[in-house]
Amino acid sequence: MTYRTALVAALLVITPTLGCSTTRTQTRTTTSAAPTDDHEMVNEQTTTTTTEDDSCHGVLSCTVDFTGEVIAFPFRLVGAVFQAIF
Repeated sequence: MTYRTALVAALLVITPTLGCSTTRTQTRTTTSAAPTDDHEMVNEQTTTTTTEDDSCHGVLSCTVDFTGEVIAFPFRLVGAVFQAIF
């Protein structure tokens, strides 16, 4: 396999991931109970939903974000191994 073939293969693998956007949604439900004047319990439930869009907004920011993810990957991998052991 030549250097050019390896480079083209790497670009074909990496390039499709740059266009993907990630959306994270976190839902939190809180339930509380309080007595009323009639000595009855009133239950109140509150649901909060937070949505974050992690998509990049430009070519430079996408490139920097992807480079940071590539650099951070081995450190996350080592951290996950340590967390599994301990």
